[in-house]
Amino acid sequence: MYGFAFMLFGGIAKKIFKNSFKGLKKTIKSANMKISIYEYISMILFTLFLITVFFLGIFFALYYYFHLNVLFLIILPIILLITLIILYLYPGFVTSNRRRDIESKLAYSITYMTAMAEAGVAPISIFENIAKSPLYGEITEEAKNIVTESKIFGKDIVTVLADYSFITPSKKFGDLLQGIVATIRSGGDLNVYLRNKADGIMFDYREIRKEFTDTLGIYSEIFISFIFLILLLIVTISIFKLFSAQKIGPFTFDDVLNILTYIVVPGFSILFILLLDAIYPEE
Repeated sequence: MYGFAFMLFGGIAKKIFKNSFKGLKKTIKSANMKISIYEYISMILFTLFLITVFFLGIFFALYYYFHLNVLFLIILPIILLITLIILYLYPGFVTSNRRRDIESKLAYSITYMTAMAEAGVAPISIFENIAKSPLYGEITEEAKNIVTESKIFGKDIVTVLADYSFITPSKKFGDLLQGIVATIRSGGDLNVYLRNKADGIMFDYREIRKEFTDTLGIYSEIFISFIFLILLLIVTISIFKLFSAQKIGPFTFDDVLNILTYIVVPGFSILFILLLDAIYPEE
């Protein structure tokens, strides 16, 4: 799809957006999407074009048969704007997910690197072995890119690591790469550096787990207090309902009970689950 979109809109993308979207360009690289900024912009333009054609086709069909109000066309720019925002932000979501995956497996991958460095394995071979292992998730993908740049394109491994330290979505992984580069260039002991780095990463990981446990306790208390408050409110309203037929504003007592039971409680529970998922340190 990217190729077809680029064939149609690549020229427009290059002319109009030649010096724009520099931040998006870096984000696409960090997301490991393996496409150029112009290919992605072409895909965005192609998607907006398809939505416009489809929407207008539906509109004119409905207008012809059911005399649809012309004001319905106002929905089109809203749909296009929402689509544009989603597509613009999508690489950022991918980058964020990659960052979380990398940092969740960083401690274990460094331990593996340390073991290979102790055995005298060369830096390029260390990343080749990481690239062959599916255990390290997105770190494996980063290692594949590093090996490809060095082996296929003939770049020096130190230069490649230095470049990728700025491309990777994880600052911690970038710091690791920069440390490896500095150690190699200064003639230091890579084994010692990796061992110290592994100890530091493991300490940080344990601290993050401890902070999450403390935070979870606080959030749990808030959740339980909120549910208790809602249940108390439901009981109170149910009692008032037995002795009064009055309304609470425009709502009857039954309306309020239904809103609390079927909207407020489930909605708050879903938000609580999403919050836990966002702050939970990945294994």
